[in-house]
Amino acid sequence: MPQEPPLSLLKKMYIPSGYVSRLVAWLSPGIRGRILECIQTFADISISCFHVSRETIDKLRQSVKDNSATDHRFSDNDILMATITIAYAQSVLKHKSEYANTGLASWLKSSLFGSNSKNSSTFVSTIAADIRHRIPNSDLETYSGNSAISMMVHSPIELLQMPASPEVLAQVALGVRKSTNEITSEYIAQVINGGDAESDVVFRPLVYNAGVAEKLMVTNLSRFTFYTTDFGWGVPQFVAQTNTKFPKVAKLFPAHPSKGGVFIHLVDFASTLQHMRVNSFWTEISDFVY
Repeated sequence: MPQEPPLSLLKKMYIPSGYVSRLVAWLSPGIRGRILECIQTFADISISCFHVSRETIDKLRQSVKDNSATDHRFSDNDILMATITIAYAQSVLKHKSEYANTGLASWLKSSLFGSNSKNSSTFVSTIAADIRHRIPNSDLETYSGNSAISMMVHSPIELLQMPASPEVLAQVALGVRKSTNEITSEYIAQVINGGDAESDVVFRPLVYNAGVAEKLMVTNLSRFTFYTTDFGWGVPQFVAQTNTKFPKVAKLFPAHPSKGGVFIHLVDFASTLQHMRVNSFWTEISDFVY
């Protein structure tokens, strides 16, 4: 899989400003939220939850290691991101083909959220990456804010459309690992400085990239110790995604220690999630929860 230096990816992330993004940034959070709720109500957005066991993650990691030509150490995040990317991209493309020749209302609804957009040759996964341990000589271990930035993984659509063999899984996982390794102090500084430079920069992807179907935003919280937190009612039995309806989002949470593994919450069109539930590769490695 071809790789690019981190700063080239930063240039790809940059989206020029415009009147609409500046207007969205100017609105109060309450009004902005109500507008998004109205748009989301128009679309058929659903939430599905899947469980991937600890045993399955370990088996997939061994498979990736056996079929990778490098000596990289693959993390749980690399493995999970690769499996989600493959299954989700295949599901999105099937959903997209269903809307290619439908009526005007369906076409408009899909266009607003990226299901009827122009074909892309690359699938983009945006992942929130912890920066605490990536800045030398920093004192961020006790930082309690959102100490994370976005990293991007570009995977060829042609690769993701192939049957999910161990070789394909290894290639996609290697792309995730290389992108993660390229998060340097310089990369972090440029992302933060760029985000602080203009007030509407964080809203530009929402406004101007909404029509891109081949993308997924992922937050992996599976390393967090939710099940040791007690606010007086005992430790939680289940940690889940809040009732958000913003599409093309995946959040990973740890399962209860008695169960092990990871819960994956996906938010998208009901049709895309239906394709995900019957994807042969995905059904082999995960259990549908709801």
